[in-house]
This record gives sequence, structure tokens and C-alpha cells, in this order.
Amino acid sequence: MYKDFFNFKAEPFRITPDPGFLYLTDQHKEALASIIYGIARRKGFVCIIGEVGVGKTTILRSYLECADEPGLRFVYVYNPNVSFLTLLKHIFKEIGLPYNGEDVAGMVENLRAALVEQHQRHETLVLLIDEAQNMPAGTLESLRMLSNLETATEKLVQIVLVGQPELSQLLAERQLRQLESRIAVRTRLGPLSKADSIAYIHHRLKCVALDDRPAFTDQAIRMIVRRAMGVPRRINVLCDTALMTAFSRRVKPATAAIVREVLRDLKIEAHRAGESGFMRWRREAAIIGGMLAAAAVVAAGLALHQPPPTESRAAAAVPVAMPAPPLMIPEMTAAVPPREVAVATPAAAPAPEPMMLPPQPAAAPEPLASASEPPGMVRVAAPGDTLAGLIFNVYGRFDRQHLDWVKSRNPDIIDVDRIQVGQVIAFPPAPGEGLPR
Repeated sequence: MYKDFFNFKAEPFRITPDPGFLYLTDQHKEALASIIYGIARRKGFVCIIGEVGVGKTTILRSYLECADEPGLRFVYVYNPNVSFLTLLKHIFKEIGLPYNGEDVAGMVENLRAALVEQHQRHETLVLLIDEAQNMPAGTLESLRMLSNLETATEKLVQIVLVGQPELSQLLAERQLRQLESRIAVRTRLGPLSKADSIAYIHHRLKCVALDDRPAFTDQAIRMIVRRAMGVPRRINVLCDTALMTAFSRRVKPATAAIVREVLRDLKIEAHRAGESGFMRWRREAAIIGGMLAAAAVVAAGLALHQPPPTESRAAAAVPVAMPAPPLMIPEMTAAVPPREVAVATPAAAPAPEPMMLPPQPAAAPEPLASASEPPGMVRVAAPGDTLAGLIFNVYGRFDRQHLDWVKSRNPDIIDVDRIQVGQVIAFPPAPGEGLPR
């Protein structure tokens, strides 16, 4: 829509993994080289791990375009959430191998015979599995059956696993330890540096620009880079929306004011540069919580130096513990649990005699899980967060027991693979463990 306005031959910031826009940072070069090396040397398993939006699929498709080794036959799996039988059927269909019935062992044997014939013709099957963190553990374990198809000198099937950090946690489970030990080449993709982010924007603009006129001011680019935090997909979304907004305002190049409007519309505005919404919430909560604690200490200290009240005024003079008021933070409300403040009694002052008071009714704050559990903590999902990653950060580990425990205490989580940005998630103490860290 804005191509003619900015004199582009194509839209530069489409979020589809187009290999034509591939910008190779050092870590992306390493990931691409790992796939090429692992397949060329017949290593068996290659694993690429990276966060959401850092360019894993783009690397995979770029390899498919640049692979020039003769004899490679590729099978691309983009929906790995299937059984091993379904995966075998997909492989058979892609390589044109007929199959009868649903006997897995028989199908594997037929595949082995076909691969041996291919090997004699100097052909190799390459299985590329994208979003591998979604593959069931049973299907992953069965992949070992395919990796066992080999000659005396090399593997008959080369398997490339590409996935998010949850794939590492999945492979670390005991039932997959044999598969994990067979991964010969591993690479991890992380966010872009500030310099790489700026170069990435200029690279994509250069790919489509028909003249030398800038599409963004330098200040606008710096603002986009700061908010995108090195994730190429976020850069694409912010740049594309900013160009669209600039086109609608007839402003060229797109300015920092345009980018600021986009950030506000996309609710990515931050009150402090370089600070995420969750870190800002923690900072504000700590400040207010500290003020409440200080006020409680002062009040308790003053109460120690008051003269003993008369019996008629005792009940009215003794303060009743009330729950701390909830912190009102934009787009969320989180209750701060009451703090216990211990105040030391001066050595010279005699200890006051205990007073027998009738029980005082007091409203207690609603607990995160149940009345018998100590308070845990809450986290606010930021862009790029996953439930598995948050569980690992809070408890120091991730397994099915902790996942079920957190999900049972957060009934609003419908799909454990997808959490919403800004969603408040409670992390109560796990059974047999202390408070989350």
C-alpha cells in the first residue's frame, strides 16, 4: 500500500520468513553453517534452538534454497504435532514410496530398504522438522528408529530439529536421553545486538529501495531498535506499522513521533527506557511495599512507648491487622500480601503483660491458591514469554508436575503453548518445595 509513496519495489518488512531478505549476523551464519556441515558430514542429528521471532525458519528455508549438494532429497515437516505413524506416512508420500496398512515396524523396514537403494545411487534423505518443540515426546523418541538406519560408514537419514527453548527442556527429560545424546551439532540463536538491529533495518530497506532517500529518521530507527529488543519479527512489525502510519499521514521519512504513536497504539510504550513492563511493575511494587513496611515499623515503634491503656480502652487501643491495599498498576491489579514486621523491644523496658482480647474479625486478602498455602508470587507475561520459560525462571526447573501445578492454579490458561502479553500468572509454592524464587 505504501510502496509507491516510499518508492519501494516490494514491502520490506513482511513477517513471512522470506529468504530473499536474509540478513546474516555472526550467529545466523553459524546456524546456517551448522546445518550445511551436519548434513554434508552425515552427522545424523542437527539441532537449532532459538527464541520466538529470531529467524529460525528463515535460516531453514534459506538452506533449502542454497543447498547445492547433489543427491539430497528433502522432507520438510512444518506441523510436527503428529504421531510417529503419521510422520512415516508423510515421509512415504514425499519420497513417493507406497505403503500398505499401518504396521509401523513394517513401514520402517520398507523405508530402510528404499534408503539403501538411494544410498547406492549416492542419494540421502534429509528430514527437516520446524517447530520441533511441539512434537510429542513419543514421536521424538521414535525418531531414534530412523537414526538407526545406517550403513557401516554413515547414516541413511539426516534429521534437523529446529525449535524454541522448550525443545531443549523436552530433550533433557529422562525418556529422551538416548535421543539427546545422539545430537552431534547444536547451535543457539539469540536476539540481535543493537548494531545488528540497525544494520538489519537498513539491509531490508536496501533490498527494495529504488532510490537513496531514507524511509526513517535516525532517531526513529533508534527508537524502534530499543523497543524491539533484538527480535527481528518485532522489528518487522514496528517498521511496517510505522511506514503505514507515515503513509497515512503523508509524512516522509517516518519520524520518531510516528514511531511513538505506533508504540502507543501497539501498547509497547515504556515509562523508562530499556525497562520491560514486568520489571517496571516489580520496581513500583517494591517501592510501595517498602513504604508500607516502613509505615508499619514506625507505627509499631510508637505503640511500644505509649502508656498502658485502661481496661475500658484496651480493646479500642489495640490495632487490628488489616491486609495491605492492592497495588493499582496500569492494566493489572496485584494484591500485596501483608508483611510481618518484627520490632525489637528495648532491653530496659519491661515486657508488657499479655492482654486477653476477644477475637477480632478481619478481612483476609484472597490467597493465590488456597487458604492453607503460603503466598507465592505473580508474573506478568511480556512479549516473547512462554509458560515453560516462566516456570523454569521461577522454580529453577521445568517438568510436567510443575506445569500441571501452575496450570491448576491459573484456570484462565487454556493453551499452555500460548499465553497473552500482559496476562497475570500466579506461581504458588510447588508441593514439597519452598516459595518460588
